[in-house]
Amino acid sequence: MKILYATRLFSGLENSCTTGVWSPSGVPTIYKIIEEIDKNYTPRFLFTVKDSGSGYCSIWKDSNDKEIVISGLKHSVHVISGINFFPKWLGRKVRIFLRDIRQSLFIIIEIIKFKPDLIYCDHANVIIGGLLARIQNRIPVIFRVMGVDDFMRKCLTPKNLIQGIYKWSYKSSFAIVICTQDGSGVELWLKKGLKRGVTYEVLLNGVDVVNLCAVKDKNLFRIPDNKVVILFIGKLEKYKGCYEFVESILLMLEKKHQNIHAIMVGTGGEEICLRNTVKKEHATKYFTFIDRLKHEQIFEAHSICDIYVSLNHFGNLSNANLEAIQSNDCMIIASPQYKLGIDVITEKILGDSVIKVPINNSNELADRLIELIYSEEKRNLMSQYIMKRKKDFLYSWDERINYEIRLFKNILKDK
Repeated sequence: MKILYATRLFSGLENSCTTGVWSPSGVPTIYKIIEEIDKNYTPRFLFTVKDSGSGYCSIWKDSNDKEIVISGLKHSVHVISGINFFPKWLGRKVRIFLRDIRQSLFIIIEIIKFKPDLIYCDHANVIIGGLLARIQNRIPVIFRVMGVDDFMRKCLTPKNLIQGIYKWSYKSSFAIVICTQDGSGVELWLKKGLKRGVTYEVLLNGVDVVNLCAVKDKNLFRIPDNKVVILFIGKLEKYKGCYEFVESILLMLEKKHQNIHAIMVGTGGEEICLRNTVKKEHATKYFTFIDRLKHEQIFEAHSICDIYVSLNHFGNLSNANLEAIQSNDCMIIASPQYKLGIDVITEKILGDSVIKVPINNSNELADRLIELIYSEEKRNLMSQYIMKRKKDFLYSWDERINYEIRLFKNILKDK
């Protein structure tokens, strides 16, 4: 099976493309399927540099396209340059427009040369994916959705040309749409956004099986033993709830609850502002900021934490949260937003095994944290609840990836 695989160059893949050694981080939904396709099939990997929009913050500054041989992968990857391919005097908007046209043409040329049996594209490349699904039916096109964000919702009732183009793309005749169940209200969006009759699958991500007793190492973060450790993992962007997290810790310290230490793992556009806020409040010694961790070290972070917090505004069944569940963490997550369908499924899956607080409410988060930091019994009880609950819905990554590969095969079989 020959697969043309077009995805955005995620930040978790950039290091592998820079060093030439396969060492992905974050987005296991992406890199685990890449590894499976690389091992067992004939792929053409195209990574498009997207350097605009919410979450599209790329450190890739090379102005030229690059075909890269990466140790750890059998097949090379091709990085298609972003706006840096064009001169700055054109202006950012023009460069973004030209970038997308050029990347689309590049993908079309690769399809003609490579002659794939299957085309796989993510949301960053959905416009060309939608066009290909409309103008030909010889090669099935899979549209891969990593959950739904605010931009995708707005595109269903477009207010400008760009949103209209995306809506048109969503309504294309894809062979199948595979969507991550991340709590972002994907079911509602899929019913409204896709062309009637297009098949879709909503899949909860997998999680690695880890021997939790084997990964304890407090020296990694040099956290004082007498502190209650509160962990945040995610992009440092407003929609991830990072400000509520920092504000709640500062409120606790203001109320003289100083037996705590906060760990924040992640980078993003708000990192400098968050660090400066902590410094301004003279709270630096109560925080540890970590840009990025290797995958096995993520579980090490969970093993030393007492409480895990995630107030993602767009859904709380993310990879990071599934790893917290696998680690049996005492968890605080965002309450459901019923009008948008966000975290309605999360509520059904997790029930009372987690503590819930509304988004944008630092005071209530601080109150719940104060209750927990003084009750080890309550923390242990929540940990036991999640340990029992996860048996009903948590699958390994091997099981999860094998299911997605079966969907690929079924498409070709039906064709």
